[in-house]
Amino acid sequence: MMTLFQRILVPLDGSSKAERAIPTAIKLAKSLGSQITLLRVVEIPEPSIENPPEPMKQWVEEATKQAMAEAEGYLQGLSSWFQANDIDVKTVVRAMKPDQDILEVMDLDSIDLILMSPHGRGYQDFGHECLSYGHVADKVLRRSPVPVLLVRGEAHRIPDLEGVARPE
Repeated sequence: MMTLFQRILVPLDGSSKAERAIPTAIKLAKSLGSQITLLRVVEIPEPSIENPPEPMKQWVEEATKQAMAEAEGYLQGLSSWFQANDIDVKTVVRAMKPDQDILEVMDLDSIDLILMSPHGRGYQDFGHECLSYGHVADKVLRRSPVPVLLVRGEAHRIPDLEGVARPE
């Protein structure tokens, strides 16, 4: 018998808004015995000229290394929440385009559910006239062949961590 949602992808951009998906991911993974993949897509600066001089290339290379290392540290810190709850968790850092990376990791890791916050760092609240979810979530929703669960809500309405073990 196959159980639903054995591999859940949780894309994060480092913002507290994106992290709103974590309590739901923990509770869902505990209930279903799912493996969690935490994904962080870093933004890599690109030179504004076609053939940049060597110092600019070196700066981009250093900035990339630093961004990747920070993202790995960030995900390792968050993975301790899942490990404290006996949830199998892996971390992935990518550096392309968020929606593209989310869908590629989904495909490569045989993900069967994407669980994310609809608004991350790129979201600006312009009132009731703004989109109901962010542009990355919109692209993922439109292109994903697997279900996408968007965790919405203001900070005071985020699912709490009651019954969830805290990392030591």
